[in-house]
Amino acid sequence: MSLERLNSQYNAFITFQEMRGGQGPLSGLTFGIKDVIETAGIRTTAGSRILLEYVPRRSADIVDRILKAGGTILGKTNTHEFAVGATNTSSVSGPARNPRDRERISGGSSGGSAVAVALRMIDVGVGTDTGGSVRIPASLCGVIGFKPSYGIFSTRGVIPFSWSLDTLGFLTRDHETLWRVLMALTPVERRKVYLRSPRTKLRVGVFLFDEFTSDLLEKVMEYFPQAKPVNLPNMLRYGRWARRVIATSEGASYHLTWIRSKEDMYFPDVRDLLKSGLDIRAVDYLNALRLRRVILEEYVNAFKEVDVILSPTTRIPAPKISDVQGKEKEFREDLVANTELFNLVGAPSISIPFLERDGLPMGLMVSGEPYKDGVVLEVAKQLL
Repeated sequence: MSLERLNSQYNAFITFQEMRGGQGPLSGLTFGIKDVIETAGIRTTAGSRILLEYVPRRSADIVDRILKAGGTILGKTNTHEFAVGATNTSSVSGPARNPRDRERISGGSSGGSAVAVALRMIDVGVGTDTGGSVRIPASLCGVIGFKPSYGIFSTRGVIPFSWSLDTLGFLTRDHETLWRVLMALTPVERRKVYLRSPRTKLRVGVFLFDEFTSDLLEKVMEYFPQAKPVNLPNMLRYGRWARRVIATSEGASYHLTWIRSKEDMYFPDVRDLLKSGLDIRAVDYLNALRLRRVILEEYVNAFKEVDVILSPTTRIPAPKISDVQGKEKEFREDLVANTELFNLVGAPSISIPFLERDGLPMGLMVSGEPYKDGVVLEVAKQLL
């Protein structure tokens, strides 16, 4: 089936337009670029009516690196408007549809990239992750979604949601392809440190969310019978509040002019979330930043006892699109509640296919100490 015909059924791409690189370590691999990442001469809509005809003059740094390494970009993948959403139902192109069931959501906001990877339309999806936007659709679509440590990859040329949380991420069907991409795209001076593999036997911890399901825990123990519970009380109590205050404040700041002049052009859930950021007091934003430091200290201290932390990626499998549309805010909580905590501390975090519930995939998340991405990737490899 042609890509265009497949896309008419699943809505993974907003724009098809090829960008071909030369020879290099990524030659032979095809990429889909989330439509908040700028591409020279190719429109970048951010899933929004506001930027429907926006054509950047320059490409984002990550696009240049992919092409220089020999990758072939096939087009721009569907995204929740401005990457401000977890369902991928609010997009100028319409909802991205789950590869297991077209009547269900893909998850978001990098939903189009996950769908395209799962359907083998591309080998690699490039997305962004501010509160789980790579790992959530990976979980719901049954693929791998990796969020590197904050700051490893340049976000120049990426339309921001929250500049102090936004991270580029990658979606693939297998670990080998992910590793190949990371080795080719990670700056050399960072690759030797951040992607270093562990030399000792790994100690595994389990983060016991209230929602941690017994079937998931049981399967984890089959792989790691010595896994120990990890307690992060400050992260659980304050982490979600702090992450959301930071994200919505910074998002409102970026969108301020458009909110005032083009409010009616936003999808309602995106508009409401961004407008809520206008009501956040400076003192609350500063307190959220202070809490972030406290939570980060608690998180790093946990790695005196363990090397990685396992937890469920999402609380639920993919709901039906008809149940979600118009109620995106209600579903956002169940989708981002687990993933967003690891954005707050800038940690490497990967979702891998692990369970099925009612015939639908749900992921397991492996997270680690900031800038020890190689350790997280090694454990994920053992579990795949």
